Amino acid sequence: MSENNGINLLVPYEKTNSELKTIKDIDELNNDKEKIQKINLSHNLLSEIKEFFIFPKLVYLDLSFNRIYSLDSLSPLSNLEILILSNNYINDIYKSLYYLKKLQHLDLSKNRIDMNNSLIISSLKENPELISLLLKDNINYDFDKTKFLCLEKLSKLTFLDAVKISATTLDLNKPIKKCFVYAKDIKGNLKKIRTLKEYIKFKKNDFNNNEEEYDNNFKNNKEKIENNIQKLHNGYKSSYYFLKYLYS
Repeated sequence: MSENNGINLLVPYEKTNSELKTIKDIDELNNDKEKIQKINLSHNLLSEIKEFFIFPKLVYLDLSFNRIYSLDSLSPLSNLEILILSNNYINDIYKSLYYLKKLQHLDLSKNRIDMNNSLIISSLKENPELISLLLKDNINYDFDKTKFLCLEKLSKLTFLDAVKISATTLDLNKPIKKCFVYAKDIKGNLKKIRTLKEYIKFKKNDFNNNEEEYDNNFKNNKEKIENNIQKLHNGYKSSYYFLKYLYS
């Protein structure tokens, strides 16, 4: 984010926890649509992101904790640098973020995206400035697997789920960046992984060799996990706090 567009310098509008279903009737927001750069309407009942296409200067948009199902194409919001859509019902992002060339931080955590779809990470290659990405608590999400894919496909990405990730480049002159990640088995042992195929094999072998331990671990934690789901959901902090640290 440029210094002139620092988080605290944006022309803001905020209205959270107000049961909003549409922004059409918010006079003070619509009257300043040519000026507004930052909008926070988290914890409402909004279902359409298209409503925000009327804000050509929008740099920061927080629509977390709403009822958004679909993104479609967000091309009218081409100036966005920060997009926070956690805790919605989004199930796909393919091609919808294509025109957001300035996007630096994207939060899609706690949605309904199937992370087994390899196109999810690949599609983010169209966002060349992306340095921070949150995807936790989506369907079939595996942090280590996603970390490897991000290192392989997203050249500038530095933070995944607020964790700093890094790659070791073996030959800077080669066009394809070779890197490794450390994968951890259920006993806490680390193994250096260089390919996605190698990672999948490692995880399968770990499960096959420690199936009883995995089963006991699941049984012991099932009740605790279920009891904490609502608590975790209610206590989830907006990415705004992480970003204040990241850009300070």
